[in-house]
Amino acid sequence: MENPRTIGEILNQTKRIEENNWNSTQYLNSINMLLSSNDLGTTKDESLSKKFEQLNHKMEDVNKLTEDLLSHLSSKHN
Repeated sequence: MENPRTIGEILNQTKRIEENNWNSTQYLNSINMLLSSNDLGTTKDESLSKKFEQLNHKMEDVNKLTEDLLSHLSSKHN
């Protein structure tokens, strides 16, 4: 992409995605704490916990991809 202004705007939008990803990760951590009982860290609902664990893994993948995109866009923007 030749237009630096366009790359800059894509970079800004991707940074907003990264901020949203961070918020989503924080919400997932809070939910995981709510699903854990105080009794040696066992889960209150195993099925629900597994679903949130899957979501957490996918969120980690999204975070990594977003980080890679930001790195790539930053190198093009500078």
